[in-house]
Amino acid sequence: MNQLALFLIVTLTSCLVQANAANHASNESSIRGAGKSQTRDLVVGGVQVIGECTLSNFVDSVGGEDALAGYLGVPVEDLKDTMDKRCFLALEPTIDLSVAVGKGPQFLKNFLDGGTTWNDNYKNTEGEYSLEVDSARIGGVYSTDGKHAVFSTPDGGTSETYPQYFSNFYNGDRECRLGAMTCCYTASRGTNGLPSSDSAGSAKMCAHDMTLSAKSNHIKSKSYTIFDTQPADDTYCTGFAWEEGSFSDAVKYNTLFHLTVKNLFDPAKGYVKNIPGAPMCGCTEQMPIIDNAACTKVKEGYTIDTNTGEIKVNLSWEDCGNLRDHYNSLPGRGDTEKFFMNSQIVEKGKCEKAAKSFMNDRMMIH
Repeated sequence: MNQLALFLIVTLTSCLVQANAANHASNESSIRGAGKSQTRDLVVGGVQVIGECTLSNFVDSVGGEDALAGYLGVPVEDLKDTMDKRCFLALEPTIDLSVAVGKGPQFLKNFLDGGTTWNDNYKNTEGEYSLEVDSARIGGVYSTDGKHAVFSTPDGGTSETYPQYFSNFYNGDRECRLGAMTCCYTASRGTNGLPSSDSAGSAKMCAHDMTLSAKSNHIKSKSYTIFDTQPADDTYCTGFAWEEGSFSDAVKYNTLFHLTVKNLFDPAKGYVKNIPGAPMCGCTEQMPIIDNAACTKVKEGYTIDTNTGEIKVNLSWEDCGNLRDHYNSLPGRGDTEKFFMNSQIVEKGKCEKAAKSFMNDRMMIH
């Protein structure tokens, strides 16, 4: 890809953002999504339930209270307490994302920053590199644990020695303060290449405060970038959002895994490489200001094992249009959060104005 940006690096103060990789997951039994099941699907050894993990939804899905009590192995009068406990356990994180990927925390961190063989290596004429061989584990993980076990915040045992090693997912002492994650790609190994400028997710880069992503770009001093994006330099950006304590919040690292797997391993996509100075995937507030991002939303679902009574998540995802518009539709996000989100993902055609405002806010004229 051609030179993407005019870097304006202003050294102000030495500042290296420290981060916390402690596992974080909501432990409130009230975590729920929305909507009830309208279908009853038999799966191997169990029943699929679409929608919330509630007593009424499961009763409707399995065919009555007696059937549900039989699957759970409890008297009918104990159904509510049993369901509350098992729904809570179904959303407890059981697998570290870096463990699920199977390459170790350093590889996963570098991949999400835009490096590693998954981003950098292409098959040459001698066939010396194969992404399929390098990532052979991922397909199996995606179809099993990726959809049926809740991933925890990636840590991989790093927090004791390197607090907040996975800095992509922290802003100060909190995970993604805006409640959104974005991935932006600048190249493709797929058959279709990056989408054209008129396609969903195709974005122009406006500006970037690199201080917030210091552990991805390894620049210790305060530094900024303004981009002079040309049509050939369009990137592809996509992301997702959640409300505090929601089902989407509980499974956000599964959604991140879904996004990265689909974008990298889909033969038509094969999206790779980060915007210079930014991670490839991270909290939206750590990413560059852009003028568009596609949106993905998780659909809540579960399975109940008819032999053991165990309840597990059964995840699927759907398109939700434009990330900016979707975020603005979330009732659980306040006006201040939406203001900052709208400052991060601006309207189409407003990139130059956003870059000027970005620099003026820092007492600089562009």
